[in-house]
Amino acid sequence: MKKLIASLIISLFPLPVLAQVPIDPLRLPDSEAGSYVYTLGINYSPYGQQREFVDFFGDPGTLTRIDNNFNLSFSGSYNFNKNISIYGNVAPSLFIREEKQQFINESITTTNTETDIAGGLALEYRFAPQAVLDPRLSVGVSYPLGINVQTSATLLKDPVVLLGSLAYNKSLEFDQDSIAFGIGAGFIANEHINFSATASHSVPLEDASFSTTSLGFRTGYNLNQKGGSELGFKTTLSVTGQETRVGFSLEYGGRGRIGNVFNDSNINKNETNKSENTSPNSKTPNSSIKNTESNPQQQLPIKLGENNSVQSSNNSNDNQNLEKSVQELYRRLEEKDGQIEQLQQQINKLQEKIELKNK
Repeated sequence: MKKLIASLIISLFPLPVLAQVPIDPLRLPDSEAGSYVYTLGINYSPYGQQREFVDFFGDPGTLTRIDNNFNLSFSGSYNFNKNISIYGNVAPSLFIREEKQQFINESITTTNTETDIAGGLALEYRFAPQAVLDPRLSVGVSYPLGINVQTSATLLKDPVVLLGSLAYNKSLEFDQDSIAFGIGAGFIANEHINFSATASHSVPLEDASFSTTSLGFRTGYNLNQKGGSELGFKTTLSVTGQETRVGFSLEYGGRGRIGNVFNDSNINKNETNKSENTSPNSKTPNSSIKNTESNPQQQLPIKLGENNSVQSSNNSNDNQNLEKSVQELYRRLEEKDGQIEQLQQQINKLQEKIELKNK
């Protein structure tokens, strides 16, 4: 049974490229340093069969077998920079098999329970992050002990994203070397709902083994408009020889970045504070007004290009909002400078009138 579980895991492992987009199919994983993606899942895969047989004494009977496979999956990725990323996954599982032998006068029921754990760790290199196909190469190890090498490509074509992979898997325990092909596609229905489909075919290099074909269909629901977290429901269909298995998964995924992120709330807050600090005061002495007029750029904020402490966000929309906010702040400061100049002119006129009266 462990051999069967290991073969299923090995056949599904060479698809990290298909698992990199748990959130919003039209938004590829962040590639900035410190960005990460994670997915937590609960999976259930039932299987059953019934057949007739004759026992050692020649009595006819019916054998009913029911398999229930439960597992938890924890997977995640981290980007060191735009080219190098690391991926990992851990999947503890619980397997329950119940067999019932039904004879004419009696029935025998047996239950077998097994626990297992599988996992993997892979290092990926992106050759050209800005290229159309975004080619990648990953090398990893898996447990049960194995070595995995995969090349993959991603094509983002509105309104869908297309994925493809080719992998070689070598098992160090079960002599189950194989070559696997994977394809996938995803698209967005609206700002909250997205769909994706994946397919893989694993071809064993041993003549006595069966090939495995897997199909997956996933529906995701974004929990916020920025796509930072999502709930997903996935259905899988796996065919090995004449055996067909169906699986169901409930997933929760998210993405983020380790480090300071300058978000919209910080922009609005800083903009308000700067506007208050630069607003003129009618009770300000004349000397202070002259000082401000002679150096109108003294209180202007430092431009983004000159301040390395301000980090741009991963999302291009946030960058555009930041630029617009800074431009709006400059415009307001220019208006304030104009008001100060008018006030200074009025003060000068009053001083002239006072001097004329004194004469």
